[in-house]
Amino acid sequence: ALGGGVALEVEPVGHVIWLGSKLPNVKRVFLHRNQELLHEAGWKLKLWRSEDITQQNFPYTYSTIRRALRYHDDSGENVFSMIGDLMKFEILYHFGGLYMDTNIELLRDPTELFTVAASLNKEVFLVADPGGDKRFASAGFMGALKKHSPLFASLIANQQYLNEIPFEEHCVANAWTGPMYLTLKVLHFDSAVILDRDTAYPLLCGQDAKDRCLERVGNDETAGSKVDQAHSVLVKEENGDMWRVKVPCTDMAREYPEATAVDHFSLGKSWINCAPEVKSQKLVDWTLRYVHDPASFIFDFTMDQVRWSTAGNTEKMIARLVKRRQQLLGAGANRAQLIILASTARSGATLVSELLRQAFNADEDTVVWTDESGLHSDIPLYNRFFDLGDLWSETTLAQDWVTKDLKPKLMSFGVRESSFDHVLDKPALFVDEVLRRSASAGFQYVLVKVGWNNDPKDATMAKRVAANLLDAFPHASVVFLERSNILAQFASLTGAQDTGMWMKFADAFNPADVRVTPPPPRVRFDFPRFKRMFDQRHGWITFVHDEMARRRRKYVHLVYEEHLNSLEKQAGTMKTLKDSFGFDINVDPSFLQSSVRLVKSASVPLRERFLNPEAIPELLTRAFPLDEVE
Repeated sequence: ALGGGVALEVEPVGHVIWLGSKLPNVKRVFLHRNQELLHEAGWKLKLWRSEDITQQNFPYTYSTIRRALRYHDDSGENVFSMIGDLMKFEILYHFGGLYMDTNIELLRDPTELFTVAASLNKEVFLVADPGGDKRFASAGFMGALKKHSPLFASLIANQQYLNEIPFEEHCVANAWTGPMYLTLKVLHFDSAVILDRDTAYPLLCGQDAKDRCLERVGNDETAGSKVDQAHSVLVKEENGDMWRVKVPCTDMAREYPEATAVDHFSLGKSWINCAPEVKSQKLVDWTLRYVHDPASFIFDFTMDQVRWSTAGNTEKMIARLVKRRQQLLGAGANRAQLIILASTARSGATLVSELLRQAFNADEDTVVWTDESGLHSDIPLYNRFFDLGDLWSETTLAQDWVTKDLKPKLMSFGVRESSFDHVLDKPALFVDEVLRRSASAGFQYVLVKVGWNNDPKDATMAKRVAANLLDAFPHASVVFLERSNILAQFASLTGAQDTGMWMKFADAFNPADVRVTPPPPRVRFDFPRFKRMFDQRHGWITFVHDEMARRRRKYVHLVYEEHLNSLEKQAGTMKTLKDSFGFDINVDPSFLQSSVRLVKSASVPLRERFLNPEAIPELLTRAFPLDEVE
């Protein structure tokens, strides 16, 4: 038994792989440090090189590895990461012990991780992935307490799969041999545990600037300010590259006392990119061929990757994934969770929708940070939220955003065209189908807005729709939003109705389009028109409150001025929704601020919103002073 009394049934060896060229000097520094630490803990270290690739050492993957090496020789393309993946799986199958990438520096004795796995009655431990999606297991740091683990057997013994690996598709190596492939197998075995990411990756991929023990300094030995020069060494490569290295990395060990290792990502990453359309297509093809569990988050991950891609045929790829998932689900389809947003403020409802969309793009554990290149997160953003909008009038159903965008998108999910014929007379049936089809398309939440003045021909339409949805979906999350400043609301509503210009969205790919636009056009205060708006608004507020009370339903009541008119209030409101409904969302203010894509109008005194402010009754101006900026 090693330290901690763990019963390791294999020789305690830490395995490292380096193929092709000579091991860089800077990586050798960390290799020697790991060897020293392992030796003190009663371990050995084994460096596997190209000459170790023999039929005897790799009886399962040898022919596949040889095929990869031939491809490398013929094409000149680097597929060593894929070869290394196959090697590490077979090494741990035959020998057990610890595997770590060459960028890894051990901060302390790894034996404790084996103790943790044994205490959980597991024979393999893995660590959550640091560079893509933490739902996946990393292939860069793992251990096996025993030889011949069924998990590693499943990764190397399927000769048909090994024969199908196309090494020319190395830009999706994460699927063919990396974290996606590993995690796909882990999901079918109860013998492995995925430990918290901080175990080996306290620094995430992309956080190179936070690594205080390694930096590239070029040819100038005095350059660099990140690593303490007084307690570090300079390491020069044969190509002239110069690194400043502090080993052991005591700074990281002190800052992250629970971490067993740290990955120095500055040393390089093995991932290779290709054209977005090619990468997305290959990822979709792999998922369709090998992921057979419709509930697997790998379906969702692939859909997210495609939706965020700049490829030109994303809708077709999504349609293929949706069709396959629906085939696997059969009649027992799940439903997305419904969120009902009843509102008196259309622009405010749009803001809430956009805040929710961005908050749902990441979960509460997502790490968000900012550096000189902008905002970053430790995951590829999700696409879990779908906004169905406020559909509830014949006028709305005929608008371009419905006919040219929403309707085709829903039909690509599998929503029947005939369902649209009954949107207004059977809204609950329509929404139920949307919830089922959206779930199969990877969306977990669907927002339905119900406004108070959507149909000028039928003032009772919104009430009928709201009542129908509340009856049909007793577990829906309900939010009610109003604006307290009715003069400001009248100005906004009148201006939008008269000009047809509602709240605008920014172009996410055009930084100039996040500017603040000029103030909206001034409107004429007309008391009869104001009175109609006030009466309709009051009737809608009373209706919603009464309906919720009659059903004894809890809901979140928001007032725009109190909850949404500043970044701090917006973040606080998202936290309120998170706590009230149990949403797994990210409410980091920086994340919300950088993501919300609404173009704001310039703030002006309320007086400047009107052509004839003198016509406004004094009773209103006392309650809502015209000098207030809004």
